[in-house]
Amino acid sequence: MKRFAFALSFCAVAMMAWAAAAQAQAPFVLKAAFYGHSTDIIYTKIYKPWIDAINADPSGAVKIEAYPDGALGKSLVAQPQLVLDGVTDIAFIGPAFSPGRFPDDQVLELPALFKSDAEGMKVYRALLESNSLRGYEDYVVICSIMNPHNHLFGRKPMRTLSDLRGMKVRIVGATAGQTVKELGMVPILMSPVEVVEAIGRGTIEATVTVPSALYLFGIDRVTSHDYLIPLGNAPLAIVMNRAKYNAMPPAARAVIDKYGMAWANAHYLKEFEPYNISMIERMK
Repeated sequence: MKRFAFALSFCAVAMMAWAAAAQAQAPFVLKAAFYGHSTDIIYTKIYKPWIDAINADPSGAVKIEAYPDGALGKSLVAQPQLVLDGVTDIAFIGPAFSPGRFPDDQVLELPALFKSDAEGMKVYRALLESNSLRGYEDYVVICSIMNPHNHLFGRKPMRTLSDLRGMKVRIVGATAGQTVKELGMVPILMSPVEVVEAIGRGTIEATVTVPSALYLFGIDRVTSHDYLIPLGNAPLAIVMNRAKYNAMPPAARAVIDKYGMAWANAHYLKEFEPYNISMIERMK
């Protein structure tokens, strides 16, 4: 009986040790939300490749569960708050769509400020790493990118600046709004997914957007005139809840850091910048 009892005790200890080891080796699971469609060029060329790289890391320390198609929230404006509320751990955000939350980002949206996406991204990253931009205190910024120059796309001919006066135009942020206002247009803040219907109804006559979005959201179906005037860039980012990041095991944090801004930003420039250039050529 003593031998039997010892055997049972040994098995129990062994099982507990095995369970503890298995738990220690289990990946840290994170949720990543995306407001748009899984066919969105930003998702397929930037967000999803980043998620795939994390999940394929040899350490196996992190597993990211992707929730595209607005599964955790369809509003681009709401994405930063979803991260803070714990609805998702990670999200793709457009700071310009959250007025007041990231007040200093507006300077990055000034027209003709940057000569290239790479230059804009370098400045954006440097400002983030030096904690010079307000609003990011509760986030860990994983990817800090700069959208290409916004241009103007509408339904009626736009040959000179005088043709723009009085036009109702969809804009992407406060700085873009002030820019088009100075050119005599009427700015209307609107998400890109609303543009097609708004132009169809006549709520707006044109939109300020980047070339890739013109085709991505089907805006080319309701517009017939392109006015290539650099109306400023827009910062975009992938952010993570800082409290969740701090709660991760060191091995898991190391994986997130490994595929942080340096990796993600370089991937964007490699995959996305040539795509936008090709869209301009397509218009010409």
